[in-house]
Amino acid sequence: MAEIINPYANEKPESKHITLRARSGQEISSDVTLQDRRGRQSAAEYVFHLYSTIKEKMDEPVVDTKTPPPDDQGAMERMILYVAGAHDSMFGTFNARPEMPEEERDEFVDIFLLACATVLEGQRLLIDLQRMAISAEAA
Repeated sequence: MAEIINPYANEKPESKHITLRARSGQEISSDVTLQDRRGRQSAAEYVFHLYSTIKEKMDEPVVDTKTPPPDDQGAMERMILYVAGAHDSMFGTFNARPEMPEEERDEFVDIFLLACATVLEGQRLLIDLQRMAISAEAA
């Protein structure tokens, strides 16, 4: 009889704190608990979708045609910084007075920060748009 092996069986929930610092210095943060690592690929696809859509709307070439694997932290960081930077400069999404409707903004921020926390390694994450860098610390 074949035995089904669950690669996620030994995983424990992982708590993360993620902060995004806008160019203005204002910060938005969220605490999330990931039950396992199953959502990493779909979170990477979401980030890639945002990245490629913004590039297309800006008439910039999209060199990558498929989602990089979530383990490619360099690619994930580049896409996250691009998306966050574009949203920050175009809509002020991460400021107290954004140019988009509050409900739409809140929903985007919640989903975006969850996706970022899902694909980025580390328990304390900082997406810093002033320095255009992402830092991560273990617990």
